Amino acid sequence: MINRRIVATTASLLVAFGIFAGAAQATLVTQALGSSGWTAKYDNADGLALTVLNPPADPGNGALNVVLEKVAQFNSGPNQFGFIDPVEITFIQTGAEAATTPNIVIDREQVLNNTGSTWSSFRFIIEDPMRGVAGGAVFDQAASAGFNVGPFGTKTFTSTATDEELLASGGTGVANGDQWTPGTSGDDGDKLVINGHPFTSGMAHRAFVLKEQPQVGGGVVIPLPAAAWSGLTALIGLGLTSGLKAVRRGRSVA
Repeated sequence: MINRRIVATTASLLVAFGIFAGAAQATLVTQALGSSGWTAKYDNADGLALTVLNPPADPGNGALNVVLEKVAQFNSGPNQFGFIDPVEITFIQTGAEAATTPNIVIDREQVLNNTGSTWSSFRFIIEDPMRGVAGGAVFDQAASAGFNVGPFGTKTFTSTATDEELLASGGTGVANGDQWTPGTSGDDGDKLVINGHPFTSGMAHRAFVLKEQPQVGGGVVIPLPAAAWSGLTALIGLGLTSGLKAVRRGRSVA
């Protein structure tokens, strides 16, 4: 017999963690990125906006790029967990054209600091649940070498088995009320380039998340969705274990 208490408790936990938070997604934008074969999804309540600057263009190596301008506003300071919530864009391979348009290029950024604090560093994070398949979505570090992050002093790329990160740190940071414009020095090489590694055969479509997160004080934190999911998984596991023990004892929990 299905353990109804576990099902009800699990559903309540999912609601609490926002998995079923339909109301919170009322401002979800689904935007086709020109004829590139990629679609972006994001919540414009976060102050996000994307503009496709050009149709896919061949940079000379046979691969096509989709070139974007991005605006992001951060309007809230550190939350009860001590960090500023990231803004997130999900990029999804939705057309056959993506197979020949692997690069998503952020040509211009306008990032507004309305958090009440000076940012000591800023994180660009790529999370790809299928990172281990066909290379996964990654920052093209060579193509992004000229990406200007001033007034931060340094930029550092790191890679793990689950994600990629570009950390801008040092320098004077970004003061409250300032508009930060990384990647707008006028140099043609001043771009942030993501190689989406789209799938070229079969039914699978590449999908990954680009997160941007300012930091105050310098500590690296775990974004809430990942931390929340870890806690939720543990709670569900405990509940299921309890239910299985009850079943083994020949009874069910009503």
